[in-house]
Amino acid sequence: MASARVQAECLDQANRAILRSAPLGPPAAILLILILGDAAPLRARIALVGAVTLTNAFGILTTLQFRREQRRREVHRWWPTTVYGLLVGFSWPMLAIVGFPGADHVDMRAIIALFVCGVSATQIVSAASHRRYFFATQVPLLGVMTFVYLNSSDQTTHLLGFAFPIYLGVVIMLHHDVNKVVVSEIELKHTNGDLIANLTAEQAQAAVTNARLVEANQQLTEQALRDSLTGLANRTAFLESLDRAVASSGRHRSIVGVLFFDIDRFKLINDSLGHAAGDELLIAIAQRVEAVLRPGDVLGRLGGDEFVVALPTLADPYEAVAIAERVRVAVNEPLELVHRRVQVTISIGVATTDDKSESANDLLQHADAAQYRAKQSGRDRVEVFDVDLRSRAQHVVDTEIALRNALDLGHVVPWFQPQIDLQTGAVIGAEALARWVDPERGVIPPDEFLPLAEMVGLMFRVDTTIAAASVRARVRLAELGVDPRFRVWSNVSPGMLARGNQTERLAVYMQGTGCDPHGFGIEITETGVLYDLEAARRELTAARELGVRVALDDFGTGHSSLSLLRDLPIDEVKIDRTFVRDLTDDPIDAAIVTGVTEIARRIGLEVVAEGVERADQEAVVRELGCARAQGWLYGKAMPLDEFIDTLGLLTERPTPAVS
Repeated sequence: MASARVQAECLDQANRAILRSAPLGPPAAILLILILGDAAPLRARIALVGAVTLTNAFGILTTLQFRREQRRREVHRWWPTTVYGLLVGFSWPMLAIVGFPGADHVDMRAIIALFVCGVSATQIVSAASHRRYFFATQVPLLGVMTFVYLNSSDQTTHLLGFAFPIYLGVVIMLHHDVNKVVVSEIELKHTNGDLIANLTAEQAQAAVTNARLVEANQQLTEQALRDSLTGLANRTAFLESLDRAVASSGRHRSIVGVLFFDIDRFKLINDSLGHAAGDELLIAIAQRVEAVLRPGDVLGRLGGDEFVVALPTLADPYEAVAIAERVRVAVNEPLELVHRRVQVTISIGVATTDDKSESANDLLQHADAAQYRAKQSGRDRVEVFDVDLRSRAQHVVDTEIALRNALDLGHVVPWFQPQIDLQTGAVIGAEALARWVDPERGVIPPDEFLPLAEMVGLMFRVDTTIAAASVRARVRLAELGVDPRFRVWSNVSPGMLARGNQTERLAVYMQGTGCDPHGFGIEITETGVLYDLEAARRELTAARELGVRVALDDFGTGHSSLSLLRDLPIDEVKIDRTFVRDLTDDPIDAAIVTGVTEIARRIGLEVVAEGVERADQEAVVRELGCARAQGWLYGKAMPLDEFIDTLGLLTERPTPAVS
């Protein structure tokens, strides 16, 4: 049993055959009527032509209707085709009925028989794919002809009548074979069509999948070689570009350069304004630098605020320096950041293959070393790598590793420098200063490791380590009977203030150790509060509410000292040692100290003089109105145990009240 789809295709083929053959019916009928001539009555001849014409017109109309249903995908009806076959089967035998009485001789009857058999053969072809249509045409057509011819009185005509059933049997067998072939072909066509459609769909799906895989692979490759924030080349992509440039320079004897730069004090900006602002700044700087580079130069971001530029095909090393200076100036232009006007600087290191750098990694390391020297030399500058920098760069790396280990092992500790009441000479406090005590190298001065700690992001760990140890030291002093008003001072770096939880951290330390907040103080610098004055004001207010005193350190060295006295909740100011050093010889320094002391006294602040090293300096600062002083004249910073011994000697005199 053929499927519904195959049956519909068979019906479609039968209708197409009808559409091709039906128009031939009327001309054929007219031709036969002309052959019959006057042998048949005119009325009968017209009836024959009319019957054939109407039959074929019905076939054409039903076929056209089938086409419309086919286009609309409606259910195809088979019965109109069968009815048409019946009409054909009954209309053409009329030829024998009409023409037989006048066909007195056997030749005319033979012609009619042959014509009817021709019509039958035509219908075999038309009905090859449709069994109902075939039997609807053949059985009436040949059955009527058999009946008419067998009823003839002529013996030859009788023989022709017997030929029709034989012919019918032959055409039935022929139709059976042809129909099987046609139906099989149709089934095969549909099967192949399904296979092709499925294969095409699978191929299309495979093509889509493959395209998606290619796209995903391209995206992954792009992500693997691009910085996600700025879209610049990342470390891997940059080193690949630099490797190619160095290899090409060796073949063509050209010079390749590398610029290595980062943003000065970026961590402070990032902490004070927020990470979103930091990201915005990085994107803006990337755009500015790209705008001033040459075609072919490659800008990359290694991570954080570190950027690198590969400079292939330099004319000479001086061209690299010129490009670096152009980059520095472009970055220095002010920009709007989170509704604030911000101006940043960068420190740039330059290295070229002219310095005997043999690989891309060499160039990068040399430029990094030059950049570090730019930082040490004051920032916002360009430095060029030289041979001496190689050993210094390695020293920096070694020092950073050692400092991290020292923090882990507890080798970074506070040493305490006494603070003196200038009226009585009594020790009334101490400033905790960070010292790195290495078991092998001894005491490492702070100016050797604190700048490095700030540069590599370890300053926060140093500050928290010293603050926690200072709180514990104050507890120990209390246990030894030191006056409750004795105050230990700990420095707060800009990064700690920017994080916005310094007071909370101190409160946790003090609660955990039982430290009295009134015996503790924090010192801040002007640069530590200028990046986010409001956040600093909140932190310092919270500290004072806790009972901790606040001092403004290094007063006079910044750009907004007097405004900070007005805007910040502080208790005292510490005059920087640079003003005290030449106090006895320089009238300008004396005038500055006098002015600061007078202003502080009028607004209720105490004044502490730092860096007092000689008795004449002490006399002057006392005369000018400073309440307290610290410096080498009273003692250098020392370990806690040593400080306790010294404190025991000095505190034999009564300790005056401390406000």
